[in-house]
Amino acid sequence: MNEAQTMAQLDHPHIVRLIGVSQGQSLMLVMELAPLGPLNRFLRLNSSQLRQEGVSRVLSLASQVCGAMAYLEARQLVHRDLAARNVLLVNDRFAKVSDFGMTRALGSGKDYYKAQAAGKWPLKWYAPECIYFFKFSTKSDVWSFGVTLWEAMSYGERPYQGLAGQSILAMLESGKRLERPDDCPDNIYELMQSCWKYKYVTLLLIRERARTHCPQTPRL
Repeated sequence: MNEAQTMAQLDHPHIVRLIGVSQGQSLMLVMELAPLGPLNRFLRLNSSQLRQEGVSRVLSLASQVCGAMAYLEARQLVHRDLAARNVLLVNDRFAKVSDFGMTRALGSGKDYYKAQAAGKWPLKWYAPECIYFFKFSTKSDVWSFGVTLWEAMSYGERPYQGLAGQSILAMLESGKRLERPDDCPDNIYELMQSCWKYKYVTLLLIRERARTHCPQTPRL
């Protein structure tokens, strides 16, 4: 029910819209249709064509995701599960952030949410403080956006392939980050790297930087 309550208060063109709730034997959420499905699958299936086109369409989709996440940040909501698999496509040029089952509101006067215990978390998309201290904030969503942007520029590749949790943490602690994808412009990779700093920037700032580097998103 928490996911339904969260989604009911959201109104943004690049966030999946909740249509209703079915309360039968089990609770079911009815959401708007996104026919092309998850972004990571779309990118993998269409990588050859997208590479021939250049990066503009992929960057436009990423910019839309960033705008949706900045909207959540402005409302003191932490998504906690942003990844390309949770970005759905209405069409090949219009993306929507989905899956708010792990989303939490920040309490009054607090800038982070602290989980009581670890769960089945998507560690490859998490900032170190989420893993070490169970602390989540809009700044840790910035980190997840950086990984999601890396997925987009890698045309759906999975981050940290071949590495397990402890190996990833050791890599991050040593100062290393995901390598620049082959077709990724230098300025976009710099944008990713700015998401993966311990001194985090805000999603609102990342959105402004993305607007500088990415094409205008389509209007409704």
